Amino acid sequence: MSLFFYTRKTEDDKVFTDSFNLNKVIRSVQVDENKVLVLLDDVHDRSEDVPDVDPKTGKQRGIKRQRNTYSTEINLVDEDVTRFNSLNN
Repeated sequence: MSLFFYTRKTEDDKVFTDSFNLNKVIRSVQVDENKVLVLLDDVHDRSEDVPDVDPKTGKQRGIKRQRNTYSTEINLVDEDVTRFNSLNN
């Protein structure tokens, strides 16, 4: 397994070092000069409770379980973009 380590900043300015498996990358999209969106091949389901609303009345009837399918999207910025792009050169 080949991991790529990158820096992730939160909204409250905390900084973390995360990683992803390079073998799981299915696509990367250059969003702007200093930002690349990396899409991973790791489809997974997530269930959550959501309000069950009657479409006729608009009133809540209760709670229902909803399943959604996701795949990971990672935003690389600044130096991480340069390092990621250099892997293919």
